[in-house]
Amino acid sequence: MEERVRKLKETIGIPPDQHPVDVLGIASSLGVKVYDTEFATPEVSALVVTSRERVPEWVVPGERATLFVAKNKAPFQKVFVIAHGLGHVILGHVGEEGLRTDLLGGGIPYDPQAEREANLFATALLMPGIPFRRAWGALAERGIHYVATVFGVPVNAVVMRAQELGLEVPLP
Repeated sequence: MEERVRKLKETIGIPPDQHPVDVLGIASSLGVKVYDTEFATPEVSALVVTSRERVPEWVVPGERATLFVAKNKAPFQKVFVIAHGLGHVILGHVGEEGLRTDLLGGGIPYDPQAEREANLFATALLMPGIPFRRAWGALAERGIHYVATVFGVPVNAVVMRAQELGLEVPLP
């Protein structure tokens, strides 16, 4: 996944170790429009739509996809949700129905492997390996929240990234 993210960044002109990352800029450059919305089910964080026929009339769809993000999320959560949604688009996880949500049930098949891959994509995009390892080195004296702040992501995303890189995560 690291190499895929590196190539993506190179293609759209983002330095490989840049952070925080402008996920809205990346989405735009990939032809993905992002909208804040309210979902009827509070457990839904986002919905990826690739079928133009499935986009509501009030929306101008993206060329490649349209990503709806729950407006009740905090800004640092939205960054991860958008990166995760972009992962689904880039990795081709949106099926024939032209929809993708991470909600269990709801008529759209849940695919744990696709979710893991989208998480790997998002963490690699938002927290490049070398800068992440440097920030992680400061963890002992500043705490895990420091690392989350450096990258502008939720703490649970930091834990995922540390585990992916084989770093020891302290118990709370």
